[in-house]
Amino acid sequence: MDQILLEVRGLKKHFPVTQGLIITKAVGWIKAVDGIDFFIRRGETFGLVGESGCGKTTTSRLILLLEKATAGSVFFDGKEVFRLKGAELKEYRASTQAVFQDPYSSLNPRMRVGDIIGEPLVTTERFPKNQIKERVAECLTQVGLRPTNASLYPHEFSGGQRQRIAVARALAPNPELIILDEPVSALDVSVRAQIMNLLKDLQEGLGLTYLMIAHDLAVVKYMSTRIGVMYLGKLVESGESEELFSNPLHPYTMALLSAALPSHPDAPREEIVLPGEVPSPLDPPAGCRFHPRCFKVMPICSEVEPALKEMVDHHEVACHLY
Repeated sequence: MDQILLEVRGLKKHFPVTQGLIITKAVGWIKAVDGIDFFIRRGETFGLVGESGCGKTTTSRLILLLEKATAGSVFFDGKEVFRLKGAELKEYRASTQAVFQDPYSSLNPRMRVGDIIGEPLVTTERFPKNQIKERVAECLTQVGLRPTNASLYPHEFSGGQRQRIAVARALAPNPELIILDEPVSALDVSVRAQIMNLLKDLQEGLGLTYLMIAHDLAVVKYMSTRIGVMYLGKLVESGESEELFSNPLHPYTMALLSAALPSHPDAPREEIVLPGEVPSPLDPPAGCRFHPRCFKVMPICSEVEPALKEMVDHHEVACHLY
């Protein structure tokens, strides 16, 4: 088996719902991420998909240590991330970078581009100070911008160029893993393909590993080696990209794929319309969380929570149908 770079085991994040102004007490818990398991091999792209509010971004924030996990573990190169301290923690932060959704808000408007890209080099201390300028120029060139752009401010660039700057900033400390949180959803359609191709070229040239978070299935299919499908804080299906698109097993995955635009206008497709709304993560349904909206529901679905089990080669599904 290929070497695993990142492994997530039983990861949970529950946010307290509080009452009272002076004396606050927790009256409930929002189960944003509620016990998920997945792994990412070196050099591959793992796509995490699902509707808004399913816990994708919270998962990425837990891996980036921007949130404290309620339970569970994250292993990076065999080391447990939540227990890292000192130099090892600094090394992990340098090895794991992120590109966020909105290039208009993720870049500091008061900083010049060279300082934005150079900032992670100063904090991680991976490059000597006298080499920072050189590294910034190299990163700008890698993303298709001119080294002279380092003296400009973010507002002097278009949306696509700003996202290239965000990618350059992520590349600066020479990371192994880059978390891409909806990296093209805020961009014009014409620019999306350019950014996706850039990310693919960089991955090939530098041996990068990506965790790609998106709700656009076309983007995920194009970028990902393997895909995980999330619903209401749980992973309901995961598998190789081609296998998952050609043979979806979970009813929720089937519904997601039926709602996506087909690759060809004449391609036959089944239209699945899900009833109702996504339940609240404050009070998720018992048993399978998808059962109130499922078109293949059975009596057991409301009573027993299905475990994620392997059906064929690394294709896992959490459903009582199997």
